[in-house]
Amino acid sequence: MKITPAWNISTLTVGQIETDETPFDWFPGALTENELSSIKHNGILLPLLVQAAADSKYLLVDGFKRFSYFATQTKVSLHEKQALEFSCIVLPESLSMKEVAGIRLQTLAAAGVVFSAIQVCRMLKKMLAYGFEKDEIVRDVLPRLGLKSSVRLLRQLLDLQEMLLVQEQHQQFVQTDFLMSLACEDLLPVLKFSQNEFTGIVTLAEKMEVSGKKWRNLLQVLDEVSRLKQLSAIEVLNFPEILEIFGRTSLQAPVRYRLLKQQLDAWRYPELSDLRKRFEQGRQRLKLAPRMSLESEAFFENDDLTLTLKIRSYEELRKHLKYLEHGAHELTAEKSQEIWNDLFAVLQED
Repeated sequence: MKITPAWNISTLTVGQIETDETPFDWFPGALTENELSSIKHNGILLPLLVQAAADSKYLLVDGFKRFSYFATQTKVSLHEKQALEFSCIVLPESLSMKEVAGIRLQTLAAAGVVFSAIQVCRMLKKMLAYGFEKDEIVRDVLPRLGLKSSVRLLRQLLDLQEMLLVQEQHQQFVQTDFLMSLACEDLLPVLKFSQNEFTGIVTLAEKMEVSGKKWRNLLQVLDEVSRLKQLSAIEVLNFPEILEIFGRTSLQAPVRYRLLKQQLDAWRYPELSDLRKRFEQGRQRLKLAPRMSLESEAFFENDDLTLTLKIRSYEELRKHLKYLEHGAHELTAEKSQEIWNDLFAVLQED
């Protein structure tokens, strides 16, 4: 960020720096462990960015987390806090809100940073209020946030902001830490659902404790199931089978996700679900020896089975082959062959 001749560097006290009325705290939060460690050992190395305002006050533009860390320390008296001094780059009061926002934008480090979708939506609404045109936001703002420069993406984010605004107006929006941690790619799929379903979908996110590709896949199949059954997503989530999964509070998050996804897949792809169920029943009837496994192609698109044998010696290999030839002790050779034929019949169904 280049300092122009119109900018000054001054030393200001906490009492001179205004943080409550500033519109530039776009991504509030705490310092990372690395940032905190650096400040404890080295202090603040870079100056804060402020804009001159009326009554000898200065609006904080950048450096909120660093400022908050020092200004809120409990070990320091109020008088000592007010006397704390910060080196600041001072922007002139004459700069417009749009100009200052453009400068603030340049301070964002998008590389490796995943911004909260909710905070991004709120920020974009402010950018429009500052006077930014939509094409400027697409070209200059979205890339600074690590997002694709896309008109469609901007439209989706603004639609999401409107949905969030309606929820806030009806006091149906609870801003939890988990919800605030969701990235744009996690929250945008919520647009598949109606305004009335928003709270239920957000509650689902909290219960599932999942994000990224798994979360998006879950919402995709939930949307497809609700369309097939001509029911709302909330009605689907209130089916007894799903409520039973949610009622098992001892389940770990990965297990809960797997069970819910399997149940939704069973409704979405009933024929495939039936094939998988029959295959699993046949596999169990075979009573394969330990260190043997039998798998089919995930979607039964070919007639091949994959048999895996784990061996540590030639003797173990011979034992496996003998087991396959004669079957389990409790099965006759004829019964074992019948089960194998049933398994292949499942694969060969049209």
